[in-house]
Amino acid sequence: MKCRFCFTLFFVSVSILFGPPVDAEEKQECFLSSLHHTGEGMRYWYEAKDGFMAISGVPYDALGCKNCHVQSCDDCHLQKTKEGLAYSTETARSSDTCLKCHAREKATSKYDEMHACQGVHAESNMGCMDCHSKKEVHGDGTFYKSMRQDGAMDTACTDCHTKDAKDYPALPDTRSHTVHKGKLACNACHVQNSMTCYNCHFGVLAETKCKPKSFAMKAKDFLLLVKYKGKVTSGTMQSLVGKNNEPFISYVPYFTHSITAEGRKCEQCHATEAVKTLAASKEFTPAVFKDGKLEFYKGVIPVVPDLLNWPFLEKKGDTWVPFEPKTKPLVQMALYAEPFTPEDLKNLKVKIKYEE
Repeated sequence: MKCRFCFTLFFVSVSILFGPPVDAEEKQECFLSSLHHTGEGMRYWYEAKDGFMAISGVPYDALGCKNCHVQSCDDCHLQKTKEGLAYSTETARSSDTCLKCHAREKATSKYDEMHACQGVHAESNMGCMDCHSKKEVHGDGTFYKSMRQDGAMDTACTDCHTKDAKDYPALPDTRSHTVHKGKLACNACHVQNSMTCYNCHFGVLAETKCKPKSFAMKAKDFLLLVKYKGKVTSGTMQSLVGKNNEPFISYVPYFTHSITAEGRKCEQCHATEAVKTLAASKEFTPAVFKDGKLEFYKGVIPVVPDLLNWPFLEKKGDTWVPFEPKTKPLVQMALYAEPFTPEDLKNLKVKIKYEE
């Protein structure tokens, strides 16, 4: 009843301010099936046959993750004023409201500020809702099992950056934008790198009940490239470890908001150390444990799951130390991620120097 009351009150208020009455029941149905409310994206991939539940044995409903999902209008729209509580569209549009739950983006934002490498959008004081739509936030009445499912997201770089854009930098007809023949997403070149909370240990989390203590470190040194719907796009990974040190890796397409105005140069992806090693069907190790800490490869890494050798760590006292898994890691290509093929690596191995 509380949720129904919230929706009714909020949408009556909106109708008074902005126009004709809105069907509150219809809006409620949209919200109740939205990914923000259901959290189905996390559940779907976690409980998949190759998901981490195969190692943890704990169903999604028993995890603390579910507590972060939006329960009602209050979570985003409720504002404290001198007169008391009120609903506010301005509060809901604030990036601070979004970052209460979107912890990885919050960590990315803090990291970029600390290292003076804020993305071009952040430098322009753009917020989440300058790009994301109400439909994405409130839902459209369809029960999606992932934000990468067709129809769930409609935000795209080309919503603003078009050839004839007036308010934003136009999309130029440079060779970089044409040579890949539509098989390269904007973020493959314009995303600086992606954040990952590396080596989340389920055993440590169960013991300490503290997320920061359960992973080895935050890493933002490299950028993974994966394929999604046949296009090369930016990605990230998550390495996890079960209670008994069972290894797990998940690769996903991922759009972090560390966006650069200038795209990556050709030689930053083509014929790199990582590419040449993988193209030769040899294992590539993206991180090494040295002097008591992990050091990551700095650069672009195309995802070839069977050839990427990530180190796994366990906690001894307060110290993380590497261990050799007794079994091969369970690997998941989540959010419809696709690996690079031998043909992709052959093309990427070609040495190309960027020219204006």
